[in-house]
Amino acid sequence: MVDNETENSTYSYDYDYEEEFIPSAKVQFWTYLVFEIPSLFCTIYLLYHLTFNQRLRRQLQNHVVMILLFLCLIIIVIDNSFYLDGFRMGNGNSFPFSTRVCLLWWFIDYGFYGAIPVFLVWASFERHILVFYRRQFLRPRRKIFYTHYCPLIIISIYLIGFYVGVILFPPCENIFYSNGFACGSYPCYQDITWINTWDYFFNGVLCNILEAFFTISLLFRTIWKKCISTRYFHWKKYRKMIIQLLSISTLSLSINLPQALIIFVQSQPNMSNFGSTVEPYFFYLTTFVVLFLPIVCFGCLPELWPQPFFCHQRRQGTVAPMILSARP
Repeated sequence: MVDNETENSTYSYDYDYEEEFIPSAKVQFWTYLVFEIPSLFCTIYLLYHLTFNQRLRRQLQNHVVMILLFLCLIIIVIDNSFYLDGFRMGNGNSFPFSTRVCLLWWFIDYGFYGAIPVFLVWASFERHILVFYRRQFLRPRRKIFYTHYCPLIIISIYLIGFYVGVILFPPCENIFYSNGFACGSYPCYQDITWINTWDYFFNGVLCNILEAFFTISLLFRTIWKKCISTRYFHWKKYRKMIIQLLSISTLSLSINLPQALIIFVQSQPNMSNFGSTVEPYFFYLTTFVVLFLPIVCFGCLPELWPQPFFCHQRRQGTVAPMILSARP
């Protein structure tokens, strides 16, 4: 039985270099920090109510939202904190170098960010079932497990297995730079063509394209049912669910889809310089998908908006018989 470091083929090298940030490290530090604080409070607030409010917890459309919020919480608390510390230092981090910390950082940075598009594409597809095929696939109740819970379990097992394999137990040698930003930020599996292509194309580009397709088709189907079709459509019943998906997908696709396409094209032969001038800006904006996603979810759940204290107070009137006086 070999030790973990040898088994995982991980080594540590000292490599001192001055890394250029686009935008500058100072700009990224303050812009992330300003939005991270309200995003963190919003994420915790939503997770608390979605978990302990029985009515909200039992609504199927909220389950994938809870998973997305959990992913955002881990990214904000751990991944973004590492990055903020690195931006503050300008190069490297203030905490002692450790290969375990580097692996944790990479696992969250690649695995959790990579999981968001996969769960979003399922959410956009499942909305069609929840809106248009509820009777066929969700009744009787025993069908809910196979239609709703089983896909979420399969997706979670796939994502955990894939990123644990390529990050923690890679078929190559990970190299960590003790004085480099994000430990070098380059897992060795990215040098393996078929794994790298699978990750960026299947988990990234394809998921973003399918998310756009399912979201746009849901929008057009809803417009058709509401305005053109002669069959009755419960618009008010599904309005909040549809608006929530459109808001989240618009936020995600506006940044993730262009970045995924650029990275995928760069992985092709003789195309490494494609979009090299704009790709750092999309990488910078990717974090804002995580920071704004809880805020967007909060905006789509008006029942969780804090109300003024006096709005919860009910006027307690006194019920008494009306006495009519008659003139003599």
